[in-house]
Amino acid sequence: MQEIDNRSLTSRAFEQLRADIIGATLKPNERLRIQALSERYGVGATAIREALSRLVPEGLVVFEDQRGFCVAPMSRAELLDLSRIRIDVESLALGYAVQRGDIQWESDLISAFHRLSRTLPPFDSTQQPIWAEAHRQFHAALIAGCGSPTLIRLCSLLYDQSERYRNFANDQRESAKRDVGAEHKDLLDAALARNAEELTKLLASHFNRTTEIIQNVDFMEQGSGARAAGARTSSRA
Repeated sequence: MQEIDNRSLTSRAFEQLRADIIGATLKPNERLRIQALSERYGVGATAIREALSRLVPEGLVVFEDQRGFCVAPMSRAELLDLSRIRIDVESLALGYAVQRGDIQWESDLISAFHRLSRTLPPFDSTQQPIWAEAHRQFHAALIAGCGSPTLIRLCSLLYDQSERYRNFANDQRESAKRDVGAEHKDLLDAALARNAEELTKLLASHFNRTTEIIQNVDFMEQGSGARAAGARTSSRA
């Protein structure tokens, strides 16, 4: 019973830490001190340490000898690389979804779009979690028909990495210049039309527009450089 409780606490700490890193509450390169996090989340030090260790393979947390854990750094170079790889991987998943997706896939996709289209855009921090969840579900629904659990897991991992950048930048003035609702509607229409070529073209444009906005944020290079590069290598070893 104690073992189950410990696993539950670790899972809770993992989800809370993950959400705070992706949501940009915890900033790039921020030192993650076990005791402070234990008090913050109301769980024991062991659960926090295990949760942080689980976040290292996801690329959200870095562990350095003699220094402990810190939030993974961010850089324009990584953002551009992440965007390119995400377009390639999700385009592959979309191609499979168009080929293999059934009526249930179409129904779930329409439902996810309806929810997103009826959710107010995040003009302030109180609306952000609600819109973010609807947005995540729509993009997940797009690829859900691909029939490959491996591709879906990889897309989810890349989505989280991209979401961290988007949340950290969070430039509403630039975002307001886009008609994101129309972009999502175009993606929906191309998916339902089973037009893989148009769908992947629209997806690339959708992701690239977001990347262009994020990379113009002045603070993006903060904390990057030699130390960040070394930390990133350490996290992937």
